[in-house]
Amino acid sequence: MTVELLALAHERACEAELAEAIAADLDAGRLPDPARLRARFMPEEASIPSVAVELAPLHLYDALVPANTNEEIAA
Repeated sequence: MTVELLALAHERACEAELAEAIAADLDAGRLPDPARLRARFMPEEASIPSVAVELAPLHLYDALVPANTNEEIAA
């Protein structure tokens, strides 16, 4: 149980809050419930934004490369 609680504190970066919750359980005369604590400190679900990516036609990239690049590479 100790290792599980330490892992939870590390994974969720909730050391202080978890310590308070464990202390409250122990003060109430009960052992901490790792499943309940894991659910309590579970990260909030965030919606993933929709991203539209429009690719440019490949021939437009030619304008980014100087015309004499091929001559410099051959030299």
